[in-house]
Parts: sequence; structure tokens; C-alpha cells
Amino acid sequence: MLSLTMTMTPQISPGLQLRIDKKITQLHGIAAQLPGVIIVHSIPGFCVEYMSQPGLDSLGTTVSKLKAMGMDYYAYYFNEEDAADYIPKVAAMIGRNNFDEQVSFFQQVRRFPGDAWSWYFSTTRLFLQDEAGQPLLTITTALPIDPLQHVTPKVSRLLDETNFVRTHQQLFESLTDREREVLRLLAMSYSAAEIAGQLVISVHTVETHRKNLRKKLQATTAYEINRFASAFNLI
Repeated sequence: MLSLTMTMTPQISPGLQLRIDKKITQLHGIAAQLPGVIIVHSIPGFCVEYMSQPGLDSLGTTVSKLKAMGMDYYAYYFNEEDAADYIPKVAAMIGRNNFDEQVSFFQQVRRFPGDAWSWYFSTTRLFLQDEAGQPLLTITTALPIDPLQHVTPKVSRLLDETNFVRTHQQLFESLTDREREVLRLLAMSYSAAEIAGQLVISVHTVETHRKNLRKKLQATTAYEINRFASAFNLI
């Protein structure tokens, strides 16, 4: 979260706070009619300024408690590995100060440490500027991924692949460029002889690369090899 706080105004004047309060009061008046959970962050400190009742009920908390938590709010309720993916994108959006832009992402949320994670699909955009035209508030809509809905199998596959990339990133990064070329061609069902012809190397060298791939990726089957190629966009 430091990437967000570094560009923020250190204080909010009473006038700006009145504008924030008015904006949130207007939002609260329609929040019950909106799908999902609505969260507003004040950019100085990027702390929670508002959360709609479904979100508060889900977390078993209040806005006052969330404000008091400050930055600890993120580590307590959210998966930090997810945040490492989307926080830089949110920070970049804030830096561009473009109200037509938004950032969408998956995130895992829990009620308390040790509890099971629940998946949400969230979208964040700017919500209010200060008198100088600088970003003051962001607004996020977080939609729970309902296991009873028909989109769940597709979303589950996407989330499964996201988790696979996250947990196997280090293994994939250990591959050389040539090993990645061989991995791509293996996943495309080319034979060792065909790979040797395309890369202008010997069949023996291809087989050596295949053995090294299995060892480095800790893969014992063709399915596991293919999964790496698919997850890391080689095919």
C-alpha cells in the first residue's frame, strides 16, 4: 500500500471533509439499491471512509472500527498476494487522475484471520477530487462470486489458474529462454524430432531439455507440463 500513500496529500481541510461527508451521504441514500458492496476510500492514507451495510455485515464490523484500523485493515481482511497484483494498478490509475478509467480485479476476503477466503470481483475508480483537481476519494464495487450462479465454473477455472501462476511463478522463472521454447512446443504436441527441426538442435538436446523441464517444474505428466505453458501464456 505504500505506493498509494506516497502521492497523497497529508491532511484534509474542514472544507474538504464537508465535501466528503456530503458525497458519502448522497451515496448512502442509494447504496441499498446497488449490487454488491460499496466501499469508499479517502486517498490521504487510503483508509476506509465508507462501506455499505452488506459489507459491514459480512465482515462483522462498523465503519468506525474500520477507520480506527487504518492500514491494518488490508492485512486483516484481504489476501496480500492478491493485493500485490491490483494495488499497483489502482495506484497508477490514481496517478493519472482520470475519472473515465477504472481498474477491475479479483480479490479474496475473510471475516477474520484464519477464516476461509471468499472471492469477490471488484472494480475501483475515482469518486471525488479536491479544489485543486487532485484525487480525493475512490469508490469500489465488490461483487461476491456466488457459488450457485452459472458463471461459477468459468470463474473457478480462472481463479484456479490465477492461484497456479502465483504459487508456481518461481519455478517458471527458473527456466531459460530455450527451455521455455521447448515447453511451448511440447504443449503444442510437437514430437522431439519436430522440435529439433524447428529449433535447429539435436533430438538428444530436446530430450535433455525435456528432462530439465520436468525436474525444474516438478512435473511428472504431460498434463502438468501443458498447464505451465497455458498458465504462463506460452500457448
